[in-house]
Amino acid sequence: MSDESAIVRCDVCRQLNRVGLDRLKKEITLRCGTCKSALDIPTEPVWLKRGTFDRVIANWPETLLVEFVASMCVHCRIIDSVVKKLAHEKMGKLKVLKIDTDTDEYLTQRFHIEKTPTFLLFKNGIELYRVDGAPKEKTDIEKWVENIINFKSY
Repeated sequence: MSDESAIVRCDVCRQLNRVGLDRLKKEITLRCGTCKSALDIPTEPVWLKRGTFDRVIANWPETLLVEFVASMCVHCRIIDSVVKKLAHEKMGKLKVLKIDTDTDEYLTQRFHIEKTPTFLLFKNGIELYRVDGAPKEKTDIEKWVENIINFKSY
C-alpha cells in the first residue's frame, strides 16, 4: 500500500481532496469528501482553449504540463506517445494540457510560442519551467516532469 497521495480540487464545491495514488489506479470513480460529486482526474492529455485556460491553471493544485502543438509538426507527433504515457502514469500528480497553435492564436501569442512543441510546466498555478522546441531525447521530458513533481518549495 502506497502512502503517496495527490490533491484534487472538486469542480462542484471547490474543496481540495487528498486521494491516495493507489486508489487512483484501482477505482473508476472517486468522490469528493464534502459534496460526494465525482472527481475529475484525467488519465490522458486534455485539449484546451483560451476560454478555460486560466481557470484550469489556477484550479489544478498539482503539476501541470502544457504542450503547444501544431498539426504539421513532426516532432509533436514523435513526442506524443511520451506525453500520453506521462499523463496516464502520473495521473493525479500531473495534468497534461494540449493547445493547438494553429487554432488558438491568442494563447500562442500570449506565451510567445515560436517553436512546436513548446512545453510549459506549472505547479500551484506558477510557471516554473519552459522548453521551446523538441527535447533532444524523448526521456528528457519525463525527467523534467519528475523533477517538478518532486519539487517541494519555491
